[in-house]
Amino acid sequence: MTELTVSVNEHLAAQVAESAARHGLPIDEYVASVLAAAQASDEPDRTERSTMLARAAYRRWNADGRPETDAMTMDQVFGR
Repeated sequence: MTELTVSVNEHLAAQVAESAARHGLPIDEYVASVLAAAQASDEPDRTERSTMLARAAYRRWNADGRPETDAMTMDQVFGR
């Protein structure tokens, strides 16, 4: 493996980990969601990818017993 390949792989891994954290998902679930969105159609758009990630996050939230710790209020969500 060349130095460039290692560097690119480490950089990509860091980006994936950061993005997964932003979406509140474990890395494996985030990657699975992104791949599912990419395979859902020939050219998935940003909305479709976001929907797939939201579905994964919602499934995880349900599996965790729907915790409300640090949750936003509806007023915060909708800016009221």
